Amino acid sequence: MNFPIVATVISMVLGLSVTRLLTGLVTVFRIRRSSQLDWVPLAWSGILFLTQLQYWWAINQLSALRPTFQFGEFLFLVLMTLMLFLTAALLLPSRGEDEARGLRVYFEEDGRFALLSLTAFFLFGLVVNVFGFQSPIESAWAVTDIPMIVLPVLAFLSRKRNYYAAITALYLPLCALDVWISLAP
Repeated sequence: MNFPIVATVISMVLGLSVTRLLTGLVTVFRIRRSSQLDWVPLAWSGILFLTQLQYWWAINQLSALRPTFQFGEFLFLVLMTLMLFLTAALLLPSRGEDEARGLRVYFEEDGRFALLSLTAFFLFGLVVNVFGFQSPIESAWAVTDIPMIVLPVLAFLSRKRNYYAAITALYLPLCALDVWISLAP
């Protein structure tokens, strides 16, 4: 499969993912007077947005690594993209009935499931890097990707606010480090 086909399909789904995240942020802005805001899902939204942009950038750099792809590799890349869309769709409210009780309640009841699909995205990325691109697991990207796989699951499993908030706060600089590593020459 030629790279332009791969990039087009992935960009279409990724564009929908970014749109879904931005729509959720507009919803949060719209409900700010009637519902309590919460920094945790907003922080995860920022993390997701950076991840979406970083992934989009990486996809457009793939042609330098490989001009053609096998169908299995294409499916894995599409699956990663679908995980980003699922994360965006779950993270923030988009319906009136989701908005009524506040952002914290929404995140604790439904939004936290986005952390599992974010974990799946990074896990699939690890598989693609190691097996698809033969990148050694000792590479700099693994220093951040392994904790980026584990920490969202821990935040998802944490029922206590102080635990999942601390994990979120720890994840923010980790995400910044991951972006820095990925953009380094």
